[in-house]
Amino acid sequence: MKLSRFVSLVMYYGLAIYLPATNNSLGLSRFIRWFRKISACNAFDSCGENVNIERMADFGKGDGIRIGNNSGIGVNCEVRGPLEIGDNVMMGPEVMILTSMHNTSRTDIPMCHQGYLPKQKVTIGNDVWIGARVIILPGVKIGNGVIIGAGAVVTKDIPDYAVIGGVPAKIIKFRNE
Repeated sequence: MKLSRFVSLVMYYGLAIYLPATNNSLGLSRFIRWFRKISACNAFDSCGENVNIERMADFGKGDGIRIGNNSGIGVNCEVRGPLEIGDNVMMGPEVMILTSMHNTSRTDIPMCHQGYLPKQKVTIGNDVWIGARVIILPGVKIGNGVIIGAGAVVTKDIPDYAVIGGVPAKIIKFRNE
């Protein structure tokens, strides 16, 4: 691990993760946002301008994560790479983006002893709004302009400008119709 990534992770998980959310009334939102960005973004493979990493966001070691301009990772979110987040992506609190799952193919061995399947990249397009407590499963591609309703479980690819919700998530309508 590069020294700069290590220092960033120590700064982020040692202090920045515990600072208040940026919608607080303390008048420190600008500083908190800046401090979290410099603490977290050096851990990512790439990080755009005006990125907002919120309180208690967990991104592991940041390996394989690319985040675009004006995008954010919400309060109490958990994400892992490989993950590509486009520009202007809003993420609500407690979103989970999974890129790996347990292997469950054999019935003669307990699932907890079968290890993990290979990681699958999650791609999120530009101008996407991900509601609170959404779960996105490995390998999913989310198109541009998508809105994902709170609590949805996204199990398959979503086309551009779709509004989706439910468990499993289904298309409700298209924004451009």
